[in-house]
Amino acid sequence: MSTAFAAAVRERAQVAWQALRAARRDGDAHAVLVAEGEWEDVRRLAAAHAVSIEGTIEAAVPEAGGAGPAGEDVA
Repeated sequence: MSTAFAAAVRERAQVAWQALRAARRDGDAHAVLVAEGEWEDVRRLAAAHAVSIEGTIEAAVPEAGGAGPAGEDVA
C-alpha cells in the first residue's frame, strides 16, 4: 500500500467524521444518515487496507480520545 493511498484514506476519514459530528450537532436527521453511511464506508476501507485512522481523528478533534462519533473504537 502506498503512503499516498493511506493519506487519502485518513483525509477521507477526517472529513467523514467531521461531517457526522456537524450533522448530529445540527440535529439534521437526513444529514446524519448520509454521514453515518460515509463513516462506515471509510472505516471498512481503512480496515480492509490496514490503515489506522485513530490518530487522524484524534488530531481533528482533540477531545475525541480515540472514540468514533458513536463512541466506537476507530482503530
